Amino acid sequence: MITNFARRRGEFHVMPTRKSEYGTALSESRTMEDDDWKIRLGFVIHDCARLRRIVIDQYFAPLNVTRSQAWVLAHLSPDDGLPQSALAEQMGLGKVALGGLVDRVEANGMVERRPDPKDRRVKRVYLTDEGRKVVTEMRKRTLEASVGILDEVSMKDLRTTVTTMNKIKHNLRKMVE
Repeated sequence: MITNFARRRGEFHVMPTRKSEYGTALSESRTMEDDDWKIRLGFVIHDCARLRRIVIDQYFAPLNVTRSQAWVLAHLSPDDGLPQSALAEQMGLGKVALGGLVDRVEANGMVERRPDPKDRRVKRVYLTDEGRKVVTEMRKRTLEASVGILDEVSMKDLRTTVTTMNKIKHNLRKMVE
């Protein structure tokens, strides 16, 4: 069955059609239905990401940290003391863009740069005590937001979704390399 997309209440729904754009009758095709689901996935991912950003921004507002700054802290949390160039690569940012971002986070007292003991040209970025407190609070607030975000989603569905999204992410990375 060939379908069109209709947007209602912020969601995309697959709507069946009986004729092509030229007015000719169309036969039902499993392949075309599969194609529609593949296209629909992109819309759903985009909408979920956009809405999640809005919710997380609301939960993080009392911390006085922007989403970009939170992203720096989140990347440093498991791997504190990364060289600034490695942090830029992990985050998918250019060195200059990350440099400005780290400047702002450093000005807020959440990170500090120190020279690498083996190569003084390399600057490593470390969380401060304040930065670690903010990371702990970010984690707490993210988990609080997740209660509402994942309402009525089973752990089985969540695991399946994360596994599938990681496969898609892997495929996308291969395509951009």
